[in-house]
Amino acid sequence: MVDGLKKIDWYRLRSHDGYADELPRLLRQARTSVEPHEELVRQLTGEPGEVSEATAAAWPFLLDLVAHDNTPSREWLLENLCGAIAVAGGSGSAGVHSSWPPAFEASKPALLALLGHGSAAVRRGVLFVLGKGLGDSAPVLPALSARWEEEFDPATRLCLVIVATEYAGRGDEAAVTWLRDLPDVEQPARMLVSAATRPDADVILRGLTGDLELFLATGSFEMGYEEVLEHVLWLVGPKDFDGIDLVLALVDVLPWRTEALDYLRRLFERDTTDVGQVVPFVPVWIADPDVRLRAFAVWLVGVARAREYRDLVAERVHDQGVTSLGQHVSALATSVLLELG
Repeated sequence: MVDGLKKIDWYRLRSHDGYADELPRLLRQARTSVEPHEELVRQLTGEPGEVSEATAAAWPFLLDLVAHDNTPSREWLLENLCGAIAVAGGSGSAGVHSSWPPAFEASKPALLALLGHGSAAVRRGVLFVLGKGLGDSAPVLPALSARWEEEFDPATRLCLVIVATEYAGRGDEAAVTWLRDLPDVEQPARMLVSAATRPDADVILRGLTGDLELFLATGSFEMGYEEVLEHVLWLVGPKDFDGIDLVLALVDVLPWRTEALDYLRRLFERDTTDVGQVVPFVPVWIADPDVRLRAFAVWLVGVARAREYRDLVAERVHDQGVTSLGQHVSALATSVLLELG
């Protein structure tokens, strides 16, 4: 590492916190101490979707740190620094310096070599970086196949699938084929394979309503139902009919109801194009014992300007049900009636 650092004119490179002349010292110190970690984060990560030329230059040295077992808190570096850089670099943003894509592609052999590491946490961290950094899938997919045959940790096997779905979700047909041909797929991973290869919504629904403990264990970060739903809907395509159909199916599944309604609410707040597919459910939802459905139905009538359901909303002006956000259905109904005139 030391010789490699000397070959780069860091004084000419811009980091996210000025010039990069301090980076060689910080990277050397990180070999034996956690003290420079926060400063490395400050210099090497910027706003979401930004990667500086200094970050691209420092990337191979970060991977050197991660590859050595005696690097202190290397899992922290992998998740919090390398992961954040990969997310920004794979965003396709104009804030990503032109030196980043070739730097990331050049680093793939080193990343893929770490898939054989003895620590499942390291393997999962590397898979997260690969899935977010994206780029060319050609060297990645064969390595995923080889790892699939050897991997014994079920959560890491699921992470292998997640990497391929990241590619497939962005239209990579090679990744779609890889997922279709994947042998012996466990049920928790099958929902992502199904979503990424675009089947009917029922196939995905069966996976989503199964045992999600394994899915939620794929990262050291907490992942809730909403994040899982967002990922699957992103794969299906939230503006496709299958996407809406899936959300409507999830409304009937109690553990997913809040997330499904929140998703519809956010979708229709941005764009009411597909609201007509949901409005016919108003008569059923507005009379449901669940206050979440009654409140959503009232709100939906207002958003869709569905005056044909005005009388049903009027029946809710004395509804004293309170949502988890402290919203009274009666107050919401009164507001919607005023909007409808």
